[in-house]
Amino acid sequence: MEIIADTNIWYNIGSGQIVPAVICEGKKLIATFNSIDEFSRTTNLIERPDDTRNAIQSMFKLSNKHAIFEPPLFYLRKLADINYAYDIALNHGSILTFTEKIAKGHGIELSKGEEYRTFCESRKGNLQSVADIFNTEAKRLNANIKDLKKHRKEDSIPLNRHLISLFVEKQTGEGLPENFDWTQIELFENTLKVFLNALETRAMVMKPNDWYDLFIMVYVSPERKYWTRDRKWLVLIRNAGMEKYLFE
Repeated sequence: MEIIADTNIWYNIGSGQIVPAVICEGKKLIATFNSIDEFSRTTNLIERPDDTRNAIQSMFKLSNKHAIFEPPLFYLRKLADINYAYDIALNHGSILTFTEKIAKGHGIELSKGEEYRTFCESRKGNLQSVADIFNTEAKRLNANIKDLKKHRKEDSIPLNRHLISLFVEKQTGEGLPENFDWTQIELFENTLKVFLNALETRAMVMKPNDWYDLFIMVYVSPERKYWTRDRKWLVLIRNAGMEKYLFE
């Protein structure tokens, strides 16, 4: 069994809160682009350098050769077209080199601390801009909802699939084909449905990192499990009826 591990799992393993022995024989932990990228832009490298280094070391050690380096939308494009090639070294060589150096004992130089913090805040600002767009649209839609109970029962999957395909097209130049096998991302699309519904009914407000936390589920196929200790996403996944994908 392959297990897609959320970033918080790597922190928990690095701190000793999770003992790797719980991963039984025959199970493989898989690191993803999302976690690697998060580790390359976190202020924890300044505020909690040892904890973060331990988490990165655990990720590289336990994921070994099973990491997925393609960003989620490019991974979706690859699922749709096995001949699609994505140059990982060209596009993300810098963050791979950076995290590898941290794992080997390097850190953020004291003189570079504020510069690095500014870089992290800038990345967070970009994610906040995305969140603001979705929150604004959700607020607009909410104003037109007359019956919340009825709205929650509406089948938004077709519309969401079109939206996902548009995201893929925006990033890769081509959207998902009509014959795309959506069962490959059953966890993701069903959790997305519940998440967007929560935004539209104002039961939830999108936070900057939600996009990363949500899209890590793109990597979870029917043959894989997802491991997270983030209560927010555990609730959403269960509300979506997708608890079968959870590794506990």
